[in-house]
Parts: sequence; structure tokens; C-alpha cells
Amino acid sequence: MGAVVHVGVDIGQKQDPTAVVVAEIELRNGVSHYVIRHLERFPLGTPYPAVVTRLMTIKNGLKEKQANDYWWVDATGVGQPVIDLLRQAGLYPTPVYLTGSDRAIQEGYDLRLGKSLLVSRLQVLLQSGRIHLPRTAEASTLVDELLNYEIKVGGDANAQFGAFKTGTHDDLATALGLACWQEPRQFRMEWV
Repeated sequence: MGAVVHVGVDIGQKQDPTAVVVAEIELRNGVSHYVIRHLERFPLGTPYPAVVTRLMTIKNGLKEKQANDYWWVDATGVGQPVIDLLRQAGLYPTPVYLTGSDRAIQEGYDLRLGKSLLVSRLQVLLQSGRIHLPRTAEASTLVDELLNYEIKVGGDANAQFGAFKTGTHDDLATALGLACWQEPRQFRMEWV
């Protein structure tokens, strides 16, 4: 039986880089923990076909390890063309459309996910010690993103979530949130 792995991808290109986070799920005392096995931020301007090629390389590596992998890819904005390319390549992720609501609504294969819900789940997991980061340069960048993450409420009472200071990004934080969004779909029990 292979490991259960969740992959979150935040699609970017010109202003924000594309980022991917691979989380292996470990069950500890009946509670799922997200052990981050891979974090990657693509260079700004990486063409979408190159993004798809790299994501398929990650997918194939997980297949070799016989992992049960589940993918959530941000399809908001420029993400839909990448979803289309991934499907053509044989990867069928859950397209996630980040919204200003506080709800998660599954519509067919698509997920409409309120950014406030994504952020609050991420906060709970981090505060409860259920996310385990490696000691890498990318993990340090992710921690910086989380420290720069803000919630702004506008005059119309709508909240915005992200990194708003010039020169800051939230792509790794969003990819982490997507990878940790859902409790594991399966932990297979072996019957003797």
C-alpha cells in the first residue's frame, strides 16, 4: 500500500510564480499530519507547457513510489489553461476557484473555495502542529510568506487575503493551503 499524498499547485506566470507543495499524510494517534516532502517555486515567466512538464515529472515520481496522490490546482485567473493542458497530459486534478466567500462548494469536478476558509484551515493546522516542514531554503521562503500573509477588509466589508507588500508573494502559502485543504480521502485498512 502506497502513501497518501496531497499536492497543491498555485498557478502563476508574470507577476507571481507557480508553486507546488507535496504533502505526505501520516496518521498519528488517529489524527492526520501533513509532512511536506517537496516545495518548489518556478521561475517567473515559466511557460505553461514547461509547468505541465514539471508537474507530470512530479506525478510520475509519485506513481513510481506507488503513492495514492490527489491534486488541487488553483484554476482562478490563468489556471484554467493549465488545467486543460494537465488533462491532455493525463493528470486530472481538482480545479480550485478561489473566491471571496467563506464556503467550499463542489460543482462537478470543480471546487469553489473561499479563501478565508482555506486560510483558517491552514492556521488551525499550523497552530496545532499538524504541518511539518523540511529544513530547506524553499521552506524558509514559505515561512516568510506566511509571516507576510495579511487579511485586509475593504470599505465594502469584503476581505482580501494574501501578501500585499511590494515584492512579496503568497504562492507557496496558497499551494500549501491547497495541499492541506482536505482531510485524507482514504487510509486503507488491511484485513488479515
